[in-house]
Amino acid sequence: MCGIFGYAGNGDVCKILYQGLKSLEYRGYDSAGMAVVGDKLNFIKDSGTVDDVLTNITFPVNSVGIAHTRWATHGKPNKINAHPHLDEKNKVAVVHNGIIENYKQLKNQLIKKGHIFKSKTDTEVIPHLIEENLSLGNFEAFKKAVAQLKGSYAIACVIEGSNKIYFAKRFSPLVLGVNGDYFLASDIVSFLRWTKQVIFIEENDIGYLEKGNLYIENNGKQVNRRPNEIRWNFEEAAKEGYEHFMLKEIFEQPQAIAQTLADKRLISFSKHMSELDKLVITSAGTSFHAGLALKYVSSLPLEVIIASEFSELYRGGEVLSISQSGETADTLRAVRLAKSLDHKINALVNVVGSTLTRLADKVIYTHAGPEIGVASTKTFTSQLAALFQLNALMEGKTLPEINVNPILKKADEIHSISKTLSKSNDIFYLGRGVNTVTAMEGALKMKELAYLHAEAYPGGELKHGPLALIEESLPVVAICPSDQNRDKMLGNIEEVKSRGAFIIGLGYEKDEELIELSDKFVAMPAVDSSLTPLYYSIPLQMLSYYTAIELKRNPDKPRNLAKSVTVE
Repeated sequence: MCGIFGYAGNGDVCKILYQGLKSLEYRGYDSAGMAVVGDKLNFIKDSGTVDDVLTNITFPVNSVGIAHTRWATHGKPNKINAHPHLDEKNKVAVVHNGIIENYKQLKNQLIKKGHIFKSKTDTEVIPHLIEENLSLGNFEAFKKAVAQLKGSYAIACVIEGSNKIYFAKRFSPLVLGVNGDYFLASDIVSFLRWTKQVIFIEENDIGYLEKGNLYIENNGKQVNRRPNEIRWNFEEAAKEGYEHFMLKEIFEQPQAIAQTLADKRLISFSKHMSELDKLVITSAGTSFHAGLALKYVSSLPLEVIIASEFSELYRGGEVLSISQSGETADTLRAVRLAKSLDHKINALVNVVGSTLTRLADKVIYTHAGPEIGVASTKTFTSQLAALFQLNALMEGKTLPEINVNPILKKADEIHSISKTLSKSNDIFYLGRGVNTVTAMEGALKMKELAYLHAEAYPGGELKHGPLALIEESLPVVAICPSDQNRDKMLGNIEEVKSRGAFIIGLGYEKDEELIELSDKFVAMPAVDSSLTPLYYSIPLQMLSYYTAIELKRNPDKPRNLAKSVTVE
């Protein structure tokens, strides 16, 4: 879950590497580094953020460079383990995203040949493997090294004396931006300020780029990849005056939902879904919650499986994979396994041209635009909107107008409630029916952003164990719309309140019983019961965001997490 950025062109290499890497910092931020190369290889790396490590770096003028921001998987986040990694002669520099599964075996072989290693990372074997074969020529040495690797990787490499960046991809995201110069990156958003022309690097592509020249081969044969134009622009990925990307993205939800629902592909895909005997949804994290919500409201036979748990046991029916980035490693693994079992693959994804879109037989898109904050907000509600619209269309209906603007106006009110939550160590979330999923998503956001212990339960499960944990002043977030589950939820709220719980109630603005039971109440509009997760998730997003702010956490960059989980 690291960020790679490379540049070959006529611009200020150090400045461009810094700017590109800053746009990728949501992928990792425990260490950073860069290497620029010409007659001499210059590099810097250390623990800390991109600003901590790479502000105002001025290496000698060169036309080629690579950079990296890290989220640690092998080795502690410190200077030694930071990227780029080099051979012992400091001739070869490599940045890498992924996991080299056979690195211990390769490392032991290299040590026997006299190589000396400095770090605890899997990546460091790569520059040593390249250095071992430089007598064959730079590109041949790079290809021979990559051929020995097992696992997942997006690799960028520079070698002293050469103005080329060598690259390879397998199961980890890597894309090229083109505008006369070349930009090599883990994510499109990193080069949007310079170009919207993108070349998607395919699985097992290997090649090099230099100023004015690009070469790619796959399975030993040269291939040509045409640029695609991306609809996003750089301004969409900037904060635009908001304190954090997450807050900006929360407030972008009305537009994201509307744009998603306007996609006519939902109509044709709903017809396809209506013909299925069975649909298996597989996804991870927040996207898993979106799929689970559909199961509660749809009459279509559905199984919803966490991607990391998908196995050969799941047979029959088509697969629908849901992903924000289209690059989530465990989701892609599940899709590849499903394809090997002859499942047809459908995808609901936010990023055009991502790996998932290229694996799928049919693709529908959410139109949320770039989402930079690690915690999914507008992509989640866009996923819900798309899924609920598909379900409505299958039943010969369309969704009523969705207007979440009144909820966004409650930001100050919800901020006030967060001051209470920030003083707690534990929080319970309760819901029933489809709002069990809303509770799960709310608890996940609180864990992600505020680092507070948060648990979600169906209200009916309280007496089967969780009620023993209720004690004086324990915050309980109760999701209680005026639907078929309201009366039972009120009973559950009574149960926890009688044991001293502090009730934060979310429900219909005129529900006097709920208002009376609640210590704090968030008034919600009357909406169709099947749509409540879409509406009620938004105040829970804000509650987590503002609790994180009260606790001095950075909601855009929660510790130990990165936006795209690109390693399993």
